[in-house]
Amino acid sequence: MKNQFSQNLRILITTVVTLLVWGHIAWDYFHEGIPTHYIFQSDDMPGLPNWWGGIVLPFFTYFLLFRISKRLNQPENGESLQLIGLRFFLGVLFAMSISVAFMNGIDITDYIMGSIFLLAFVFPLYKSEYFLGWVLGSSFTFGAIIPILFGSMLCLIFFLSYQLVRVIKKLLRPKMN
Repeated sequence: MKNQFSQNLRILITTVVTLLVWGHIAWDYFHEGIPTHYIFQSDDMPGLPNWWGGIVLPFFTYFLLFRISKRLNQPENGESLQLIGLRFFLGVLFAMSISVAFMNGIDITDYIMGSIFLLAFVFPLYKSEYFLGWVLGSSFTFGAIIPILFGSMLCLIFFLSYQLVRVIKKLLRPKMN
């Protein structure tokens, strides 16, 4: 199978993400200062300044792109680069909708998260492209570290939910001789 997701493309995407995140950090620094995000929005909790995202996000991006490339290049895998791109876009879309609702004080984030949890039973939302889309889509609002930590927990829950449905389906399927 031809390598659909080459090393050069992974480096290019990682470079673009790096330039964007550091451009955003530079903009913040010269305008109102680099924001610090607090876990659970509590000033009593430790703060995570956005510059940590500038360090972590490029490595995180390259790591997930490597995982996607590795999965794409397996001969038994039937996924295409277009499907991976669609999944990434959907991850970005959900994250941006939550970010916009959060920034504008719209109380629909519970419904969006609830729908994501329901979709996790049907779709493999734990895959790297969804996760990368989630982090990149929400890092503008929440920084990069909090979406990475929260997304990691979500991916574990999504994996267990998705696999639970498959196990139950297998157990309930009548045995064929």
